[in-house]
Amino acid sequence: MAEKMARRRVKLYALNQDRQWDDRGTGHVTSAYVDRLKGMSLLVRAETDGTPLLESKIHADTAYQKQQGTLIVWSEGENFDLALSFQEKAGCDEIWEKICQV
Repeated sequence: MAEKMARRRVKLYALNQDRQWDDRGTGHVTSAYVDRLKGMSLLVRAETDGTPLLESKIHADTAYQKQQGTLIVWSEGENFDLALSFQEKAGCDEIWEKICQV
């Protein structure tokens, strides 16, 4: 279990107005169906206290990009770019598979 959590450990980044990446926190990512969002979603919970850092519905028409083996980047809405930086490539590959299934 701990090994799986380490694989899915991520840093969440959001691009600010100055086109710089802001660190939004470290946590663990999962993908699950979220009723409220009516679809498969990426969920990131804070490593420290489990508070939600991100709930993002996976959209088939969103251009997700996998970069450098441990990074997934995408845009939500206009001028709102997000990135997940994975501690381990295996975790990135797992979540990438989930995105590709949608």
